[in-house]
Amino acid sequence: MARLLRGSSFAIIVGLMAVMLMAACSGDDESSSSAASSSSSTTAASSSSSTTAAASSSASTTAAAPAATAAPAPEPAKELKPVVKTLVLATAAPTNETNMPWRYESPRGPWFFATTHESLIGADADTGEHVPQLAESWSIEPDGISVRFKLRKGVRFHGDNGDFSAADVAATLKNHGEEDSRHTHRSQYRAVDLEIVSPNEIVYNISKSNPEILNNSSSWNVISGEPFSAKDLATLGGDPDLTSRPPAGTGGFQFVERTQGVNFIVERVPYEHWRYNSDWERLEFRWQSESSTRLAALLTEEIHVTTLPLDLQNQAASSGMAVATGQVMTRERTALFQGPLIDKSYGGYKATGTACGYVHCEDPFLNIKVRQALSKAVDRDAINTAYFGGKGVPVHNHAFVPTRSYWNPEWDKNFDAAYGYDPAAARALLAEAGYNTSNPLSIMVDGVGSSGLPEKQDVMESLAGYFTDIGVKVQLDSRDATVLRAIGRKFGVTGRIQYQTSNIVDIQTFRVHHCSCESPRGGALELKDLEKTIAFHREIIDTAEVYKRLRVTGDEVFRLHTAIPMVWKPEELVYNPNVVASYKWSGVPLGTISHFERFLAVKK
Repeated sequence: MARLLRGSSFAIIVGLMAVMLMAACSGDDESSSSAASSSSSTTAASSSSSTTAAASSSASTTAAAPAATAAPAPEPAKELKPVVKTLVLATAAPTNETNMPWRYESPRGPWFFATTHESLIGADADTGEHVPQLAESWSIEPDGISVRFKLRKGVRFHGDNGDFSAADVAATLKNHGEEDSRHTHRSQYRAVDLEIVSPNEIVYNISKSNPEILNNSSSWNVISGEPFSAKDLATLGGDPDLTSRPPAGTGGFQFVERTQGVNFIVERVPYEHWRYNSDWERLEFRWQSESSTRLAALLTEEIHVTTLPLDLQNQAASSGMAVATGQVMTRERTALFQGPLIDKSYGGYKATGTACGYVHCEDPFLNIKVRQALSKAVDRDAINTAYFGGKGVPVHNHAFVPTRSYWNPEWDKNFDAAYGYDPAAARALLAEAGYNTSNPLSIMVDGVGSSGLPEKQDVMESLAGYFTDIGVKVQLDSRDATVLRAIGRKFGVTGRIQYQTSNIVDIQTFRVHHCSCESPRGGALELKDLEKTIAFHREIIDTAEVYKRLRVTGDEVFRLHTAIPMVWKPEELVYNPNVVASYKWSGVPLGTISHFERFLAVKK
């Protein structure tokens, strides 16, 4: 203890000597002298009264100095807000707009519901690959065909409807699969025996191999298992429609109002959303079928985002509008043959046992020479240049993606000979099929515009012109989609060419468009030879093995001239850069407007 005291005394002495040395060495600067005296006073307060007096005198001198003026506090930064509260997005009117889209519409038709509802599995905006969304993870069960989902906790439904759970998935799948449902995936949802392991874990027990089930539970599709609130569904009477409102979802926007054929309006949720909160208070989806009307509205700032055919898009760009290009190659532009359907009961059609095995034995598209002739009549390069600005990537086999492992280089090598533009060869093929000037081939060509496909009518009119040039009698079909659906349910459509663009490829395409095996049916030709290979590649779900089998299907598709392939087209949107600061467009799903969190506002 004594040693500690001696150490302390030594420290005090050293400190005093240092202070005295500093005082002796100080110059004439007044502030330096005062500071030294003040320091001595503080350090040696208990050593002597004379030192204390000196310190007091110094302190008095310091106190007499004028007080420094405090700097004014900075004003809080002004909050920047979007230049408009409501972002208006305009497209052509939906071709099929029902009051109950979750029961009666095909997936991706009501794409605007992607604002209000979310999927179990998301789609990466830049690659299109599956990513977690309402399901945090998923895995294939030991049986190889069932799927286990781990659900995200704490995701809030709109309104007073609690958090998302397994019960909401069950209610949604049940609604999609009701007896009167016409949902494209209804048979797939009916085949799921949903096991609720816990509020946050479910298993899709599936008795039959379905390699599409993950895609059909993802945001590659809209109104395809996106959970709505089971509680809200019950509140709305169990079977609601849009004459009231849709059942609550979990999206970053909630439903406000909808006027059929006019618009669909949503508003930003009034709480911190688990995934994103938009810059805009509201979004309005406005239906304007005339592309020239949309251009005028864009230039006068009545709307802020739209799709336009290439010529009008160029006009918009020259007037200062910006163009967003889809990141993912999502849609193949193809013309499909409608009419040849296998004589098998389905929906409103009852099989009659026809001699040819097809519903309409007289349908001209049953003849492969007719199909090939119409394909060789089309100048694809001219269409690409005129309507897609030369940006389209040629399609050399319908529904097959060139970058995937199943691709057969022989399809590229043989494309020009089998499909290439050659009007003389096309006329010769028609003659071999029995058609001539006294007995012309008569067909119908789809002539109705579609939402999100600004070039559709122009392309189909061009196809009609090419067919006319080789002696075909062509009628542009302007019948309303509702009328066509009613006829189609009874398999009454024959000899018609339909414009098709789809982000469903390979596995899903052939089930949806070319197979009598499952719903839907009636959209495009079914061929008995093709049915066998489709069944073969659908027996398994292991991707590598499926791709090996798909090459076999691809060889048949190429040989049979199943469609008139044209181009893969990167999707493009036009927007007002005075309102929208940026939008990095995904293009998924189906080239529709999506990933609304990527719309960033100009603020002031």
